[in-house]
Formats: sequence, C-alpha cells, structure tokens
Amino acid sequence: MLEMTTTIEARETDRLSALDRMELMDTVPEPEFDELVETAAAICEVPISLVTLVDDRRQWFKAAIGLAISETPREIAFCAHAIQQPELMLVEDATNDPRFAENPLVTGENHVRFYAGMPISSPDGFALGTLCVLDRVPRKLTTTQVAALKVLGRQVNARMELRLHRLQIERALAAAEEARAKLAASEHRFMTFMDSAPFIAFLKDADGRIIFYNQMTADTFGVTREEWLGRTDHEIYDERDAARFRAHDMDAVRSNSLRIMQEEWVDKDGVVSQWCSYKFPCAGADGSTMVGGFWINVTEQLRSDTELRRQRAEIEAANVRLSELAATDSLTGLANRRVFDERLAVEFAQAKRKKRELSVMILDLDGFKRRNDLYGHQQGDAALRQFARLLEEATREGDLAARYGGEEFVLLLPETDDAQAAQLAERILEKIRAARWEDEPLTTSIGAASLDAAMASDQRLVSLADEALYAAKRAGRDRFVLYKEYYKQVVEQMGASSS
Repeated sequence: MLEMTTTIEARETDRLSALDRMELMDTVPEPEFDELVETAAAICEVPISLVTLVDDRRQWFKAAIGLAISETPREIAFCAHAIQQPELMLVEDATNDPRFAENPLVTGENHVRFYAGMPISSPDGFALGTLCVLDRVPRKLTTTQVAALKVLGRQVNARMELRLHRLQIERALAAAEEARAKLAASEHRFMTFMDSAPFIAFLKDADGRIIFYNQMTADTFGVTREEWLGRTDHEIYDERDAARFRAHDMDAVRSNSLRIMQEEWVDKDGVVSQWCSYKFPCAGADGSTMVGGFWINVTEQLRSDTELRRQRAEIEAANVRLSELAATDSLTGLANRRVFDERLAVEFAQAKRKKRELSVMILDLDGFKRRNDLYGHQQGDAALRQFARLLEEATREGDLAARYGGEEFVLLLPETDDAQAAQLAERILEKIRAARWEDEPLTTSIGAASLDAAMASDQRLVSLADEALYAAKRAGRDRFVLYKEYYKQVVEQMGASSS
C-alpha cells in the first residue's frame, strides 16, 4: 500500500510538472480555446462548456462559456475525477451520483446536474484537465455528441501542443536575434580593435589563402580591404618572398606553436623595413588548421635590443592571455565547455587505462529563469558569478569546475568514486544554502555519475550525470542524486510493478 501511495504521489508530481511545462495556467483568453468551448456547447446543446486545467489546489478555466466564475477549489471539481480516467466521464444526473450529490456545485447556485468531461493531455501523456460540458438539468448525450466531444478534446490537445511549440519558436527566435546582435557587437569590437592596432594582422586558411587582414595591412601595402582576400603569397609577392613567407607559415603549423621571426620588406620605392613576425596555428570552425600572424615594424627599435625584448615579451603575454580567454567563460571566469570536453576525454582515457576512479557532477540552479524574470539579467549574472566562486571554493585541487551553459555547471572529478562524489555534493549544497544571496536564497540540484568498467565513452558519463540531475529536479530540487542509486530505485520500482 505504501509503494502504491508513493507511485501515485510520484505520478501526480510528474503530472503537475507537465502542467507547468505547458505554461497555460492563469494566462489570458485565447480565441483558439474559446472557439472550442463554443463549438462543444453548440453540439451538445448545453449552456455551459469549459476547458479546465487542474493543479494541486484548484481547477482553473482556460476557456469558459455559461459560467461567471474563473476557477473552483480542486476538492469540489468534477474534472479532478475526470482526469483519473482515460476516456470520457459522464454524469447524467449529479443528484443520483454519490460522488457529487452533496457537492456545492450541485447544491449551490450553479445547480449543476449534468457533466461530461473529456480528459486533455500534455504531449507526454499526462492528464492536465478536461474539455467538459455541463447543464443545470439531467440529460443524456447522443452517440454523435459523445464522438464529437472526444474529437474536440483531441483538438484541445493539439492546440495546446501547437501553442507550446509556438512559444518555444518565439523564444528561440528571440534568443537567435539576441545571439546575432551579440555576435555583431563582438565582430564590431574585434574589427575596431584590429583596425586601430599599430601592427599588421592577418589570417590565412590551410591552403595559404588570405581570409582576413586589418587596415594597417592595407595601408602598409597600398591595397584595398578586399583586394588580397582569397589570394596566396605566390599571387601577391615575388617568388623569393612568397616562398619565404610560406615556409615560415608552415613552420608554425608543423611546430604547433608561436613562431617569432625576422621579416624584411622592400617597398616599391626600394625602402627596406624590418618587421618582427609572430605566426601561430589556429583551429578553424571546420577543424582545419589556419595560420594567424602579426607584423610589428621594428626598423627603429632594432637599435635597442632592450626595447625589442620588451616588445617580444608583451606580444607573448598577449598571446598567452588570448589563449586563456579562449579557455575561460567570460561571465564566471570558470573553464568553458570546450575545455571541459577536452579534459574529460583525457581523464576518461587515463582512468580506463589505469583503472582509476572518475566522476562527473552536473549542477543546475533551481528556478533561475524565474529569478531572471523577477530581478533582471544583471542580478542573474551576479548570482552566476557568486555561484562560480562558491563552487571553486568547495572543489579540490585537481578537480575541474566549468560553466556548461546557461545556469548549468559541471565538475570533473578525477580519482573520485561514488562516496567521495556524494560527500563533495553535500558540501556544495550546504555551502550554497549558507551563502548570503542578493534578493532571495538560491539553491541547486546536482546529479553525479561515476565511471564503471563497461562504460564505452566519456559522453556516456556526462549523460548519466544529466539523468541523475533531472531525477534530483523531479524529486523536488535542492538535492543531490547519484546515478547508481537512482538506477537501483528505478529497477526496484520496475520489479515491484511487474510483480
């Protein structure tokens, strides 16, 4: 009996989560739902028709005709019974039905006698409410009316799903527009920096074709900003210079490191200038290797070896900083997802080969979207930064903390088994709970998984931790779930169900 009660409670929790995901409760009237209740009332020849949604304490009317109220307590709702049934629920005379004979909707001023409710469901099959028709006198439905009410119920399901898809598309479009604007702003900043820089800068593809150069390059060589794009050194310089430049490019590619060289340039007037060249390999979006380069005019500076060494040190430091920025999440200062994935691949291979422990932990901030909506993205960003600092304080030397995306973070835990991961998770939960947060407290849900001998890929480890995270979310948030324990519970529940 206890297991059955637990299963029912879990099912209701999942149903309420599905209702929340549909984003329909307490929304404004919408014509597509109003039309359906009007049609249902007309077909069934009744004065009252509703589209209802049932949460943990009330039934709320998304669309209504014939009733002046917008909701009722759940405990007196006919629909609270209807959602427990897979098909249409009929009450031809409520005064003769022991479930409803003393119901205030029957005995009170609404004087309900007849009820027919078709459950409406989320796309994943959870009953959320009903499309129902009511009358103040007892009555029966014809076979045609019953069939029509079922069809209209399915239409409500379809329109709820379409509405959810529309909301998702609108948000995706808004996110894409925001990303486009950020990308445009980022590109503008990059171009402003490059075109204001006192050095030649260029980028070449794997075949040596120029795909970018800055304004100083164009000014130095007397070309337009587009004239050299797509051309190789052999199409621009004489054969001797072209061969020399290409050899330097390939040296940087083969060594996979920054190469600092001396370049000499003779302009069309025969004036010789000396340039310090910095060339380095870059990864293209398609995985190909490109060559980036900076040329700094050192004709005058060569008179001072000290000055030349200083400039070299500055450029090297700048390249180190660029490498650090490429590996760091700009908001939180933690490692980014690319760094995490690369480190995970290495640690996974070593752990498999040397039979060492390895765990992955995924953390998601609870209710973060609501927090952003209430207090704004600036306050949300501050909370993300504070959370990142607390995460760094809680982790150990050798662990890797990274921002995985949005409000989701991930920990890579070498030489860590299930018990150690659980201890760390509890330490993190307590640290987050004890912290002082601006506006309101913040909590996190955590899922973790550990390596076993049968695991074939590093991404499988991440997937299992993600499953455990969502189990923590479903269980009420602000908690930690270990995948092996979660899997054990699922197997036990399946065994109990089959028996």
